[in-house]
Amino acid sequence: MTKYGYVSGWLKDEVSKQDSFKYQAKILLSMGIPYDHCFADVFRQNNKERYQLFKFLTTVAQEGDVLVVPTLTCLYSNIRELCCLMYIVEDTGIIIQSSDMDLSSDSDSSDWIIASQLAHLDYVHYLRQKRASKAIKKAKYKSSLNVGGRNKRVITPLYRQAYNYLQEHTYNEAQHKFNLSKSTLYRIKRQINDKKQPTNIHQSYDA
Repeated sequence: MTKYGYVSGWLKDEVSKQDSFKYQAKILLSMGIPYDHCFADVFRQNNKERYQLFKFLTTVAQEGDVLVVPTLTCLYSNIRELCCLMYIVEDTGIIIQSSDMDLSSDSDSSDWIIASQLAHLDYVHYLRQKRASKAIKKAKYKSSLNVGGRNKRVITPLYRQAYNYLQEHTYNEAQHKFNLSKSTLYRIKRQINDKKQPTNIHQSYDA
């Protein structure tokens, strides 16, 4: 019986902002697994393939060997991978040890383990979707704000007064009166004028 170790994860998760790979690697090394007996897969962009895990299971693992992981979720990312893992454990006769629970070909609690891991997988997927949705909404909201934090598309009463004042005065006079920059005055005038322009006007090019 030989002990091996395995970890997988993102160097930096864009959604959760956590470095799951380094955190799990530290846990694994603290378990006393020799460095040359450790396998690791680092996820990059959309690639979440576990090449090193597949290499271990197909070329290294022998019946009775023990694979130590920080958590069972290191070994799969979806339901299909979890089911395949259970078949491999049964076929090879290896033992998987983790801090949360153990898997082996003769485990009496295999059904309960599968059910609990499927529930965990579904909950993790829900959390990731929720974080992603929140990040998208936050980025969309920030993109609509200017430096001062106000929505650029909103014409405030002050902006309306400045626009009316510009009809009979210069930009310099409006700038000093309302304490607004010329670029802001230009934008206000352009924005209001654009709204006044009729849309979908049929143009004839016969002439």
